[in-house]
Amino acid sequence: MKKRFITVFVFIGIFTTLIYLQYGRDVKVESSVLNCSSEFYEQRLTIIANKLFVSNKEKFAEEIIERCTDNTFHEVRFSYDITGYPNRICISVYPNELSRKLGDNHFTILYQAGTENNYVYNVKDRPEMFKIKIETE
Repeated sequence: MKKRFITVFVFIGIFTTLIYLQYGRDVKVESSVLNCSSEFYEQRLTIIANKLFVSNKEKFAEEIIERCTDNTFHEVRFSYDITGYPNRICISVYPNELSRKLGDNHFTILYQAGTENNYVYNVKDRPEMFKIKIETE
């Protein structure tokens, strides 16, 4: 009976830990770089997803793009009032901190206009002109 209790307790502990590692932590912005010129503004982010794996990359990409345009990350605030909204957003996603330290990029999210002239529209004013492209590495 005591052996069964210990086994169940260990199983519940492992299960709880795995659930926390997958769903209990928020996305973390590790770095952000802005490339600006007179006609083009690109925002590059490095994000740690803080998950064991990202099952639905499209949905995850949409949520991250929305957080970028709404400026709702805790670690970083973008100066959209000074520079305006970017013409393109490029996000490198790492599943966890260890993957980032090892340089194991999980996937990259590109959010850019689907037209020949990518510099005309920004991500906030004309979101219907933009498409999400996910590149796995």
